[in-house]
Amino acid sequence: MKRIFTFLGLTIFTFISCSENNSGAKKTEDFETDNEYKTETKNVGIVTNDEHTISSSSDIIDPITYTKEFDLYLIRDLEESANKKVGFISLSDIYPLGEHPDSLAIPSLENVDKDSLQYFKLNLTYRKRFLSKTNISESDSVFIYDYSTDVLLSFPVRKLNVVAYLNIYMDINDCPCSQYDFMIGFEIVRKYLKGLGENFSKALVFIGKENPFVTGQMKAIVWQKIKPEKFPLEKSNLTEVQKQNNDENKQAYLCETDNYQIFIQDYIEPDNPIQVQDRHLIVIEKQRGNVVNETMFSNSEGTSATPLNYGINNSNFHDLKEQWTGKLFKDKPEVIFGFEWVSFGCPIINYLNSQDKCIQINCDNRH
Repeated sequence: MKRIFTFLGLTIFTFISCSENNSGAKKTEDFETDNEYKTETKNVGIVTNDEHTISSSSDIIDPITYTKEFDLYLIRDLEESANKKVGFISLSDIYPLGEHPDSLAIPSLENVDKDSLQYFKLNLTYRKRFLSKTNISESDSVFIYDYSTDVLLSFPVRKLNVVAYLNIYMDINDCPCSQYDFMIGFEIVRKYLKGLGENFSKALVFIGKENPFVTGQMKAIVWQKIKPEKFPLEKSNLTEVQKQNNDENKQAYLCETDNYQIFIQDYIEPDNPIQVQDRHLIVIEKQRGNVVNETMFSNSEGTSATPLNYGINNSNFHDLKEQWTGKLFKDKPEVIFGFEWVSFGCPIINYLNSQDKCIQINCDNRH
């Protein structure tokens, strides 16, 4: 089946009964490497006009243009890959690099000991260049929110080192390397990253004047297995031919709230009962009975369907929580995400009330 990636007639909705009760104590902390501080919260500067287009491989679906409302980043644990007890936030996705000497992001490395090339701190000249080119101020803060542990941390930019990290696909024996071979961003000592989940895999980063995150409102979805005939395929916007391509090897799941029904139908490989080929998401508003969200996910070279939460479709992942929903950002609609893993490109967080808006996370994917 051809991959279809579309969002149809989205509207705001809130998940209640189908989500786990995340009743643990919320924790918000400000950290400074030398002493305690309070972050500045004067202005909100998170809106940009950047746009990107995702083209569907379906012959009947037009390309959809998404508006990127603000920049989010991921934080990497470098203890295993670089033997550094730090969290590293790469901003190379937004750092414009050029060949002209004035635009160089790192100093010349020709006479530098190779053992120092994998990871090093940038001096004041290159720090200022980095901040200027990325439009980040020393008075900004780095906000890190882990939605799985409901922990929010913040750090002043002025206290953080700017470092260069040689990407994992380059070998220091091949250096001197170009500036394009390095990830460039902020370093945070691991001991200050208390409360974040394992490998920081569920943590999101924003850099600016004011924290954009809402705490205590993200939930991991709990699925109930249903008979495939209960999946509302008759309400789908797929063509009849596309529907007929998925007649066999189906598994269906439901998450129901006071106002919405959230359906998933997975199409399984014939010889592998835990391998999902395609995934069909339909959300129905109970009051009107109309579809407010329909999305098709398909395995490809760069994407694969995630196991559903708590091992309901794969007992090897009984503790896994990938599908999340709720209110993640201040003054923004609810979001939903976690239906596929991305190996090429970066993951996307989708709003539930808009056809043309989403947030594509900057992940500096060098795959």
